[in-house]
Amino acid sequence: MERMIADGRVVLSPGGQIRLKRYLSESSGQLSRILRGIPAGAHANELEFTRSVIPEFVSALGYADSETLYEYSVGSMRADVVLAPAVGARPWIVIEIKSSAARLNEHSLRQLRTYMLALGSLFGVTIGRSQIAVDDGETVELLDFADLSDADTFGLLNRLARWAQSEYEVKPGRAAIADLIEQVETASTNQDKGRSLEDLASLLFSNVPSLHCKYRNLNTRSSEIDLVIEYRGSKFDIPLFEELGRYCLIECKNWSSPVGVAPVRDFLGKLRKSKTQLGILFAKNGITGEGTGLDALREIQSAYDRDGTFLLVFSLAEVKQIENGTDFIALLDQKSDNLRFDL
Repeated sequence: MERMIADGRVVLSPGGQIRLKRYLSESSGQLSRILRGIPAGAHANELEFTRSVIPEFVSALGYADSETLYEYSVGSMRADVVLAPAVGARPWIVIEIKSSAARLNEHSLRQLRTYMLALGSLFGVTIGRSQIAVDDGETVELLDFADLSDADTFGLLNRLARWAQSEYEVKPGRAAIADLIEQVETASTNQDKGRSLEDLASLLFSNVPSLHCKYRNLNTRSSEIDLVIEYRGSKFDIPLFEELGRYCLIECKNWSSPVGVAPVRDFLGKLRKSKTQLGILFAKNGITGEGTGLDALREIQSAYDRDGTFLLVFSLAEVKQIENGTDFIALLDQKSDNLRFDL
């Protein structure tokens, strides 16, 4: 340890953890050796394969033992391995082992995507006897160990290595929501106000299995959309999205006063233009209500009565009641009922 410190090979992370400094060429060579050696390994079963391959694999990527969690369960989902800052934090990577498969098939890749959505991970990796698949939530890269090039190994490191992941620990549930609520309340510039509320809205959706933020600050030919949420149906069905479709548009207004009718009409226009039936307005201080003339509340009800468009409003006070993704969906469902039945 003293020699490594003297050589500048030991560093402290922002969180105070001791880390071994590695050079890319060293990690690349180690990773290449591990992956190319998998087909020649003799493993009696998946457990033996996991014990033999995974510790070396994650070590080559630079993860600590404390960041490598085996048989990780959330609800009914159980991933073989996850790489995460801590138990309860959102994983960086989900790893599935398919040691009995000569070639990875569509079923195993779909299963990996399901686990990623359920756990909210950034990447998914499936390791088979002759192949490795890397899923970034949009595309899947499939590599054969026998044909693995130096460029392939560098590509894996650039995406999967510990140093490529954010040092910010994504906190579970209420802790993360509370941090972002504080940012919304203390933001001083217009840019910080808008970004903090968008971050909060994005987190609420990313905590829900089957939902993810596909676009942020999407510039169209006619307008800008703050967030576009996509529903990817799985065993975690959400009835409202099953009914209304794949997409939901999000508008964020971190204003000191309630949002009036003009911005609401503008948002309804974006929903009609994109033929999207569900929109959610995050308004720090709510919207103008009945008895204020051309109020926003009446405009939202009229739009639903006219063409079945759901525009649901969340004030910051309501967001403070949300503890986790389940609470958020329950509140979303209640708000849709209020609009549907004119409660």
